[in-house]
Amino acid sequence: MPFFTASSSPHGTAFVVQARGELDYQHAPVFRSEMTKAWESGVSSVVVIDVTELTFCDSTGVGELILSLQRSQALGTRLTLVGVHGTLERILAITGLRPAFELSPSVEEALRGT
Repeated sequence: MPFFTASSSPHGTAFVVQARGELDYQHAPVFRSEMTKAWESGVSSVVVIDVTELTFCDSTGVGELILSLQRSQALGTRLTLVGVHGTLERILAITGLRPAFELSPSVEEALRGT
């Protein structure tokens, strides 16, 4: 059975959301709930989504990332994806969405200067 977990924690004025497993239609609500915590925390000038441990991401998962990007832009919050690889990396490249997202190799790098 596929699994997915999402957890989040504040880091100063930043908020880090870690996604692990398969971000798909079945698990999108879990991710959305965790992202809602980031938006409602009130402390976030930067939101980092760590997808290093993501093993799969379908179109619904990509849609959730796009919604997160749109919400961050609406709130004036910087959004960074960390550890993009595999299927997600290919989807972002093929769809032309790659330039829309700020990418970082590590959470530490994404948090530098926050």
